[in-house]
Amino acid sequence: MSKNSFEEMNCPIAQTLEQVGEWWTFVILRNAFCGMSRFQDFQRHLGISTSILARRLEKLVENGILLRTPSTDDARVVHYHLTAKGRALSPILAAMTQWGEQWAPSPQGPRLTMVEKASGLPVAGVGILAADGRELQADDITTVAGPGADDKTRDLLRMREETA
Repeated sequence: MSKNSFEEMNCPIAQTLEQVGEWWTFVILRNAFCGMSRFQDFQRHLGISTSILARRLEKLVENGILLRTPSTDDARVVHYHLTAKGRALSPILAAMTQWGEQWAPSPQGPRLTMVEKASGLPVAGVGILAADGRELQADDITTVAGPGADDKTRDLLRMREETA
């Protein structure tokens, strides 16, 4: 396993980071969730170098998170749109927004408030729910090895049990 890749690590967090864990990726996704789709708009809004932006967009397309389509108006222009796989990252961006507002706040007040489109009311936030709908805290949750777990994963979970 190279120092720049989690490709061989048998862990869902590592595999998520393999696809979306590079610097700039989540702010690019944030902009895509806001409706931005053109390369020039991403570059202008983020102030990112064109070479880095091109590499990040290419990786998001390769991983099926964004779809690259030519413009119907101008063949020289392409658009990047979230796929179903990309839209499934919405709770992660919402959790990052919620965490950032709580733990890295702006002195001027909240920078972003998530609201439900239909009602205009703020959303409660992101949490982890039990099967019966109760909100759980980190101390209420444990992780068990599944059928795809390897020996390293099982060792990690055993270590946690021994220190509990």
